[in-house]
Amino acid sequence: MALLLCGSLAACGGDSGDDTSTVSLRVTDAPIDDTVSVVVQFIEVRLRNTNGAWTSYPVNPPRSIDLLKLQGTNTADLLVDKPADVGDYDEIRLLVDSTPMMNFIDLGTAGRVELKIPSGSSSGLKIKGDFSVLEKRPTSLVLDFDLRRSITFAGNSGNYILKPVIRLINDADAGSIRGTVNSALLSNMPACSDADPKTYNAVYAYSGHNVTPDDIDLGSNQNVEPFATTSIAWDDTSMRFLYEIAFLPAGDYTIALTCNADAENLDDGNDDLKFFNIQNVTVVVNNTLFL
Repeated sequence: MALLLCGSLAACGGDSGDDTSTVSLRVTDAPIDDTVSVVVQFIEVRLRNTNGAWTSYPVNPPRSIDLLKLQGTNTADLLVDKPADVGDYDEIRLLVDSTPMMNFIDLGTAGRVELKIPSGSSSGLKIKGDFSVLEKRPTSLVLDFDLRRSITFAGNSGNYILKPVIRLINDADAGSIRGTVNSALLSNMPACSDADPKTYNAVYAYSGHNVTPDDIDLGSNQNVEPFATTSIAWDDTSMRFLYEIAFLPAGDYTIALTCNADAENLDDGNDDLKFFNIQNVTVVVNNTLFL
């Protein structure tokens, strides 16, 4: 189905071109292991009103963003206070540059390789989710890329492929979790991948209390999938191992830690992930829960 792109906001969208407010859109990321950077160049943002009309916002100049730098509450702007028709919306699309090597992964000593993004420059990355633009009330949205669930390696072709898992969050409805982890738990446990406390550590967050944690398996119909993931990293300032899961919708969650996150395989439902420090938490709007 062809997209209706608007040359001006008055041409499509809500009930009246004069009935407008503003919208801002930022991106953030949940990191992955063994990767120095994941760079994507964005060229356009599209918003779909529930009446089916699309509004286009070219990103000019194109914005090249290293998603791995956007951990915790760090974000990068795609739209800042752009006019938008008042009304209800149900989808966002992000179009990316199709020029070779404009989207890439830096694997450190293994070199830099192109990141393939199917239909990224045509139909774009599709984010389903409901949000509203209200009269005289700026709307601030965050798109959270979960790279641990989004990047796959196609062994036959040798390509790294981005099949994005992205959460849409309204800033006004979210809180966050920050925690510290004892270094002994990340190096001396039999469940860890190695003795280095700085490698393969992650936190998985599941919707609801008393959830039995499980691995990610995008090809399965299993019921237990993490709502969000993040890495546990050494912080030189505080001299501690820290993690942060930001932009979580208010509600109940089960948090679980692992130190063998390299065992995660998105296409295999039998990953040998070992979880510990499993606990129930509750996230409150505009608050940070410290663990």
